[in-house]
Amino acid sequence: MRRIALGGLAFAATATLVLSGCSGGSTDNSGQKHSKGATSEKDVLTSYNPQPASNLKQGGKLTLPIVEIPDQLNPLNGNGSLYTSKIAWFYQPQLSFNDPKGNITYNKDYLTDVKQATVDGKTQVTYDINPKAKWNDGQDMDWTIFRDTWTALNGKNKDYVVGSSDGYSSIASVKKGKDAKEAVVTFTGPFVYWKSLFSSVLNPHIAKADAFNKDYVSNPHAEWGAGPYTISKFDAKGGTVTYKPNPKWWGAKPHLDELTYVQMEDSAGINAFKNGQIDAVAAGNAEELNQVKSVQGTELRRGTTTSNNLLVFNSTSPQLKDPAVRKAIMEGIDRAQLAKITFQGLGYTEPLPGSFNLYPFQKGYQDNFGKVVKFSTAQAKKDLDAAGWKAGSDGVRTKGGQKLELSFPTIGDSSTVKARATALAQMLKGIGVTLDIKAHPSADFNKVFTQRSFDIFGMGFISSDPNGMLYICQMYCSDSSLNVSRSVPKSMDKETKAVANLPTLDQQIAAGNKVELEAMKTYGVMPTHNGPTIWAVKKGLANYGAAQFYGNYGVTGPPELIGWQKS
Repeated sequence: MRRIALGGLAFAATATLVLSGCSGGSTDNSGQKHSKGATSEKDVLTSYNPQPASNLKQGGKLTLPIVEIPDQLNPLNGNGSLYTSKIAWFYQPQLSFNDPKGNITYNKDYLTDVKQATVDGKTQVTYDINPKAKWNDGQDMDWTIFRDTWTALNGKNKDYVVGSSDGYSSIASVKKGKDAKEAVVTFTGPFVYWKSLFSSVLNPHIAKADAFNKDYVSNPHAEWGAGPYTISKFDAKGGTVTYKPNPKWWGAKPHLDELTYVQMEDSAGINAFKNGQIDAVAAGNAEELNQVKSVQGTELRRGTTTSNNLLVFNSTSPQLKDPAVRKAIMEGIDRAQLAKITFQGLGYTEPLPGSFNLYPFQKGYQDNFGKVVKFSTAQAKKDLDAAGWKAGSDGVRTKGGQKLELSFPTIGDSSTVKARATALAQMLKGIGVTLDIKAHPSADFNKVFTQRSFDIFGMGFISSDPNGMLYICQMYCSDSSLNVSRSVPKSMDKETKAVANLPTLDQQIAAGNKVELEAMKTYGVMPTHNGPTIWAVKKGLANYGAAQFYGNYGVTGPPELIGWQKS
């Protein structure tokens, strides 16, 4: 899955992608200055201390912070979040990995060969499964894991709660090959992005929709995993998930004796890193960066981020049902000022983002949002007047006896979160709109997100795949669980879903930008920033940090290669 919902990133610090960067004039570990957002591939920065297995110590422990231990622990379920995926990364099978630029390689521990061919004009892919590959409970990994994953994710059975059916809906069949250890996947026609699919697969125990949705709730089922590590302790109430080397693993031995996630708010994570209780932490703002950069034995790892941070406008809310009202409120929001608050003290700037399809450094990127909405307090007031919302004696607009008051939950305890929310409230007050800010702990993100209990909400997505046009449906299809605004009409679904099935990348980029431009005109989502990312880590930690599309934000590549570098 390319887009994974994060905590309320745009206006909540979840110690993941937002609000990271560098102080003015500082450099990343390669000595390059990092003061502007990347607008071309040559500008992209990574910093994660890549090391081969031969350079790693055998043994040792690693302790990392995690903002939330979510209820839904199935990473393929639409109600899963970034934190679901982080937990799954170390004990569930990963059949392929991206490099930092997004080029895909297959994991030989699971797939001994992958062959692509064109048969009768259709893309066909044959997967040869490693004979040694088994689930921890002893069940064999065979062709049915591809069939079951396709069945769950192709969108035909709406009982499965999935984040997206992108790519899987373009598959015509999954069949047994020459034997049970070979799967043959045939698409409905030519399909450009076949390598992006089946990086994760379903355990047979959750092949049915009811089990897919419920069986991983508050239970990680270590016995249904497979990989170099397995869960040795899961304590959601106590806020810890601990892993140990998996005795049933048939591949290269992992390097760590123990790895532990500890749940904590961002501020607690910074303090825990300063006190030596954890080994890495994301610096969320200038204040946090200043606290961690002077810690003895610390290395700062900065890089280009692959996140989209946004404001979501709930189109089903009574006051926001009218798209003209949503447009007017967007016109009253100064994104440049919000970005200034976000990056204050980091010496970092970037152009205001205008797309959720591609990043500014990628081929085909267009500022689609900038074509639709321009900041203008005067225009916002005119549009609200035209929509029938008139300013009262107290300055707050009313219509039909109802005030234009909107709820805005924030997630996390960052001072920058509070500063941005306060600034947003002031902007909206200037056009006659009251914003009711309600602070939530980070652990509430999934509840706020899935229940859509807000009028406006700041959140974000992380992208683990550079092929943005493949995932356009996640953002804009009416039935996508990540389309939280629900502003894009069902009538656009056919056109949106057709983008990824076009035969060439150039055609997809042209069509995708056209679709996004129309979707932006429904005024449901407002991009706020991408931002850089920065990790503070203990020196010697290998294969961890800012690595763009490589791995799972922070964690990079094969789990067995996370470890401590030899002196």
